[in-house]
Amino acid sequence: MKEQQQALFFRQLGSTLKAGMGLGQAVALAMGEIPRRQREPWQGVILQLERGHSLRESWLPVRSQFSAWAIALLEMAETSGALVTVCRDVSDTLVEMAERRRLIRGMLLRGLVMVWSWVMVIYLLLGGSLLAGDFGTTALVTAIALMVFLYGAITWEPLRLGLRRVPPLRNITRLQMLIHLGYLQLPLDCGLPLTAAIAWLAEGFPDPDLQTICRRIEPQVRRGTDLTTAIAPYFSPMVRQIIRSGETAGTLPLSFSQIRQYYQRELFRRFTLLRVQILLLSLLSFGVFVALLGADVIQSMQQQFEAF
Repeated sequence: MKEQQQALFFRQLGSTLKAGMGLGQAVALAMGEIPRRQREPWQGVILQLERGHSLRESWLPVRSQFSAWAIALLEMAETSGALVTVCRDVSDTLVEMAERRRLIRGMLLRGLVMVWSWVMVIYLLLGGSLLAGDFGTTALVTAIALMVFLYGAITWEPLRLGLRRVPPLRNITRLQMLIHLGYLQLPLDCGLPLTAAIAWLAEGFPDPDLQTICRRIEPQVRRGTDLTTAIAPYFSPMVRQIIRSGETAGTLPLSFSQIRQYYQRELFRRFTLLRVQILLLSLLSFGVFVALLGADVIQSMQQQFEAF
């Protein structure tokens, strides 16, 4: 299922559980958010839940329909009795992730349109003619190549990981990693110890850079090192200060929530700035294109006039 559909399912599940319904009945009502073609195995899931089986046992046939990290978190929440709260939090998290993915893809598309316009401008500057037959072919081939690149950036993992290192995507990737670090609030709200929460982030969350960091710091925290010291080589002084305050006051979930909210706002600010930059560059290329078009038309008219 897409993230938006998963979010609707978990929100409905949390609402029905909060109303006092049993888990099997709650899942049956939330199943209305699932696409019809994917509902067939759910009858068995509902039957298992009504017989008293746990989520871990009952959801095996449908686990592939959900994000692995979300299912792992709900299984933890069922054990700790925080299922209602975590359903809401997972729903909000999935909505945030879908919105960020939409913004990133939109920014990539705008960026590629800008690249296409500048390729056409450079083609004209190098002696190409707008009125020549090969201009349309060049424009079409360039557009197709850029669309293939965009499709690969979305679907091909090696290319997507490579783009994470390219400015300005590198800065966006860094901000996303800090937002994902803030998601440690979710397992901590379930009552999990810090080491188990870090292990959840290291194994199940779709952020390879953060997974690497978590795998390095989890053994240190397990041996008794405080989290602030363990993360010192990887995060900024501000992040370390927020976490230190949470460790001292015993409010780590709140600290991670603050990190998540702060960098979420910073990411949206960065997206706004990038949109403005891309718009200005696109307008500049359009102006140059119009100027070259005018020059090409005037030159063509002069040649026809001289021919008479």
